[in-house]
Amino acid sequence: MPEVVRGSLVLDRAAFSQPIAHSESGPAAISPTSPTERPRVTFDQNREDTSNSLPTVQTFSPPPRRTVSIRRHSSHNQRRTRDLNEEERDAYYDSRAATQREFRRRGSTLQSYYHQHPELLPQLPFTFRHGFKRWKLAGYISLMVFDACVVPILLYYSMTYGGNIQGYITFAVITAIWGGPTYVEFAVRSIRLIKKKRFFKPLGANQKWAFDITNWILVLTIAVVTTLLIVGAAPHIVFLRVLSMPGPAILYCIAGPIFLMSLYSACGWKAPFRISSTAKGEKVHPGIFYIVEDIVAVNAGGGRPFREGWAARYNASPVFRKMIRDQSWFWSIPALVVAVGCTVAVCIHPVPKVVVYAVGWAVPFIWAGIWAAITVPWIKSVMKYERKSWEEDATILGEAHKEIDPSQTSILGAKPDEEANTPREPMHDRPESSSPLSEGMATTV
Repeated sequence: MPEVVRGSLVLDRAAFSQPIAHSESGPAAISPTSPTERPRVTFDQNREDTSNSLPTVQTFSPPPRRTVSIRRHSSHNQRRTRDLNEEERDAYYDSRAATQREFRRRGSTLQSYYHQHPELLPQLPFTFRHGFKRWKLAGYISLMVFDACVVPILLYYSMTYGGNIQGYITFAVITAIWGGPTYVEFAVRSIRLIKKKRFFKPLGANQKWAFDITNWILVLTIAVVTTLLIVGAAPHIVFLRVLSMPGPAILYCIAGPIFLMSLYSACGWKAPFRISSTAKGEKVHPGIFYIVEDIVAVNAGGGRPFREGWAARYNASPVFRKMIRDQSWFWSIPALVVAVGCTVAVCIHPVPKVVVYAVGWAVPFIWAGIWAAITVPWIKSVMKYERKSWEEDATILGEAHKEIDPSQTSILGAKPDEEANTPREPMHDRPESSSPLSEGMATTV
């Protein structure tokens, strides 16, 4: 039986207009060919006879039809390949690294891997560029801001001046509605940290009820805000100035711990208790380090792989450490200043209560939006500089290894074998160097 050769779906129309001739070797027929290629030669044809005779009979079978799932899979692969080839791609990203399945089957941690390869810049196994994560994050942040900032202001002024409703009824409604998405997310992240599964827990904490520092900060914030709402709205004559303090209280409860952790890190003090992945007695990192680690690992689903990559990146890159330290001061000190300013405005009696309520609820969130808009391009510029400087340092070290001459080292008094076996200082052990991009950004801010 002749070999089955798949041809093109486009047939040679000129071949059908010619009469079919029979060769002495056997019957012949027209085989489907490509307009730009010569007819293919099968196993029962002689290569020298292909120019004078037609190819033998071939069986043509059309390619199988692709199902919808195959087409979707191929389109996804094409889109993923196109994304990886883009010049603005920050770093290689393996979507399996931050999954629970890959976490269970792996043999070592990312910290041990990058410790064995100090020449590599540790990558963060998490990104918002693929899938539904970016839209989920943006939608959830918008919902939280709308519920925590817009809803209290909108309900108070509309129900008080539009419906002439008594104050205790108005704030009973506001208290019942306020913080719904925040409470749900807090319950979800608490359940993840309570379970025995180690995927979401901090590094080194394998027992149940292993809360991270962000969870304790949320406990403090929710307790303080709930107390203010209950105390201010419980009596029939509401205390409007007390009900204007939840916004500044949120800044106090979040920026205060960040400032204290950054102060501990700057002074070189040891941790008095476990702070997320930092055990008791170890050196404390800046506050933003723990906030970002906990939120991405638990709320965004990055898990322990992100915690490991985050810690490896912090230990390896001086530019990254400086960026985390600058961001900690950049977010903690101005937040405390804004909170103090709002508190003074609320407590000054000459300021009308109606104005105080809007200031207390709106100003902290407006400030946070402005600071977030400044932080995003700042982080992008610093990380771009970090990657560029790391590649330049790696190139310089590689050229230095190539330029080493054994004869010169022996003349200087050192043996070639001893110099080759002498461990070199890794790149991450060098002191922190300030990047021009981060310094310029800090001065403008």
